Amino acid sequence: MKQNIKIILASGSPRRRELLEQEGLEFSILVSDVDESTDITEPDKVVEELSRRKCIASVKGYIKTTGNKEDVLVVSADTVVALDGRVIGKPKDEKEALDILMSLSGKTHDVYTGVCCIYISGDSNEEVIAFTERTGVKMYSFDEAEAIDYIKTGEPMDKAGAYGIQGIGARLVERIEGDYNNVVGFPLAEFIRSGIGRFFTFE
Repeated sequence: MKQNIKIILASGSPRRRELLEQEGLEFSILVSDVDESTDITEPDKVVEELSRRKCIASVKGYIKTTGNKEDVLVVSADTVVALDGRVIGKPKDEKEALDILMSLSGKTHDVYTGVCCIYISGDSNEEVIAFTERTGVKMYSFDEAEAIDYIKTGEPMDKAGAYGIQGIGARLVERIEGDYNNVVGFPLAEFIRSGIGRFFTFE
């Protein structure tokens, strides 16, 4: 894939970085600290709001440091896991990781990723393109012993829902309904095929 615009990824996630690199895209990273607290409870609205905040903060940081003299596409994303409509974050400790995993055992949960893209032209005009992707994930039934063995690997501790589908946690997943990459952390296909598709050409 060939791009005809400079891309700024407003995320420090190694998984998002790897997915963009997988497509052969070139980008720089600019992460800005934002307040991620929110009174919103609906998971799709949560990721929509947080991805928007992250994108706006990185746009402001980019303009402040560069003066915005060229066209650029700033891309941000936020992912949450939700069970029965309740958002599940990253575990604070191993006990919470165990509680989260056991709540998911044998059940289907949803993974939501909100993506916000802000296109800035050299004359400071802006265009916002945003969307939210949902993927259903059905987990195998597993007992505490298996969950504890998984937690001992350390993989669950920095992940929403306390598992990583792209890692050892794949053994807990029975099937998915939707975009696998969305569960990893970035809905790559929808990103390419959304309104920002005009910035890319397939080779």
